[in-house]
Amino acid sequence: MMQLNEHQESVILARIIEDNVTNTGLQGELLDHYCCFIEAQLAAGADFEIAYQLAFEAITPNGAYEIQEELYSILNFKQIIMKKIIYGSGFIAAFFLSLGCMFKTQHWSGGPSLLIAGCLSLLVMALVLFVNSLQHFKAHNTSYNLRVFSGFISALFISSGFIFKILAYPGASIIVTVGIAVLSFLFLPVLFYQLYRQATLSSPGSTL
Repeated sequence: MMQLNEHQESVILARIIEDNVTNTGLQGELLDHYCCFIEAQLAAGADFEIAYQLAFEAITPNGAYEIQEELYSILNFKQIIMKKIIYGSGFIAAFFLSLGCMFKTQHWSGGPSLLIAGCLSLLVMALVLFVNSLQHFKAHNTSYNLRVFSGFISALFISSGFIFKILAYPGASIIVTVGIAVLSFLFLPVLFYQLYRQATLSSPGSTL
């Protein structure tokens, strides 16, 4: 199969950019698709100009910008679903944990079940946040990633430890202790330091 030269690839890339495709990752993906299509046409004996026109008509008949719009729609939809899961599970966790504490304090039936439901909801929220952060791991600095990781570990250990304790499983106290230790000595210091830095840098007359 014939290979396109640098000039031909630059012509294709320029056409992609002219179509208002601003996402660099998508530009590279489209360039690969166009090049493969054009090279197949050249191998069949077609001229570059003809193959060039056929590629854009076949792959993006409504313009390459439409692909970018579809990509953003998919990403926004995923973000909306993820936010619904995070906020929904967060509300459910707070609701069941507070209600479970009240039931437990008043010695009413159902308290342990409510606490377990709250802990499980907390685990779901922590897991979704952790997975979402992993997808953008390289885009954040070390302190942010450390905060996310330590927050997930503390939520995992504390929630599972309380579930173990309610169900009278062995090792519950150790699991809870590890979770609280990570929360107190790693997550909270990093969190409040970052909040302090943000407040300091955004305040008028800051010298930092």
